[in-house]
Amino acid sequence: MPAGVLHRDLLARILERESVVTHFQPLVAARSQDVMGLEALCRGIDPSDGRLVPPKELFSLAADDQRLVDLDRLCRRRAMEDFRRLNGPGGCLLLSLNFEAGLLDRGVVGSGHIKKLSHELGLDPARIIIEIVESKVRDIGALETFVNSHKEYGFLVALDDLGSGHSNLERVAVLHPDVIKIDRALITGLDRHYHQQEVTRALLGLSHKIGALVVAEGVESEAEALAALELGVDVMQGYFFGRPAPEFEGLADCRRRIRRTARRFKGYALANIAAKQTKRGIFEAVAEGIARELARLGTDELDRHLDEQLSEHPYLECLYVLDDNGAQVSGTVCDPERLDSKRQAIFWPAAKGADQSLKRYYLLLKAGLERYVSEPYISLASGRLCLTVSCWFVDRGHRRRILCADFIAEPPAEGSLRPREPDPACSAARFGV
Repeated sequence: MPAGVLHRDLLARILERESVVTHFQPLVAARSQDVMGLEALCRGIDPSDGRLVPPKELFSLAADDQRLVDLDRLCRRRAMEDFRRLNGPGGCLLLSLNFEAGLLDRGVVGSGHIKKLSHELGLDPARIIIEIVESKVRDIGALETFVNSHKEYGFLVALDDLGSGHSNLERVAVLHPDVIKIDRALITGLDRHYHQQEVTRALLGLSHKIGALVVAEGVESEAEALAALELGVDVMQGYFFGRPAPEFEGLADCRRRIRRTARRFKGYALANIAAKQTKRGIFEAVAEGIARELARLGTDELDRHLDEQLSEHPYLECLYVLDDNGAQVSGTVCDPERLDSKRQAIFWPAAKGADQSLKRYYLLLKAGLERYVSEPYISLASGRLCLTVSCWFVDRGHRRRILCADFIAEPPAEGSLRPREPDPACSAARFGV
């Protein structure tokens, strides 16, 4: 018998016998250290041999629109029935339901089936999250209508897999989701990869500014969980806390793991804060020491002295001086070997006379700060990760100047989750502090 016929026959038998089972995976609230909800993940059961049919395979069996609708509704009903039994009367857990978003391109928009089902089963819509993979939907109008109508009913709406290859950020602005789920592609190895951390940080900033809760999907190790916590993720989900299981049998073990991770994170976070403060203090002391020496010099002596300081302090990336109006009165003194030669078309040291008056560090100092220390960022001079200390000084001619000192800020070492101790190369002794 052809494979297509076999598939159709299997689906027909699953639908006829309502042969599906719900597995639940915990949604872990990071700060309250508990399970806040469960995501329902339906599997088919082959009536002939009892084999579990994974969700992706199960939904691929639906060859026509009606079968897809029937299967989606069967899975949703079973998930809600099982959740009601698991959560109990007055239970406080949230239920996260996957919606087959591809149906929206096929005209299935306003049936109100989820609303009717929640009312029939006595489930509060305010405790049900409808997960949508928006990249599966081409008809943005249908998607917006579906989201708005279900939010009016009282349901919460989550955009799933944000950060995956085909997600569209503009739809976040259109749909105003309550929950944003960051795709596992960004979470896998989060503790080791600086660029993933910064993209995740940006998505977190966006989500929190629009009032959306953030879920990190695919957390599979303690290291990834600690990194997600450090970045400020609200909720975590993944094999580290619990695999999908019927009745969610591992709830007690999940809670033990949450508490253990929380204890580990406290020590990790405090050690990192201490290390950061130590490094910041060293960098500030170095910059202030250089500024004191520059105060004895005239403008024509700046470049030579900055070059000497760069040679003396190996963790210095670049040095330059601005006047009171934000114009450079020195060149940008850098070690040529530290510049990114492959990207010199877009990253290069600014020349003497360059206008830096729109830069954040200048504006903050001009507004009244005596000293400013930036967060790590990619330097426009070198193309490398750096941290800038800026401070006022008065030169020999009684003119107010600003010293800008860029320090190398290396990302965490690959594969390491130990607290980031100050590097011996940038110790106070080596900097002459």
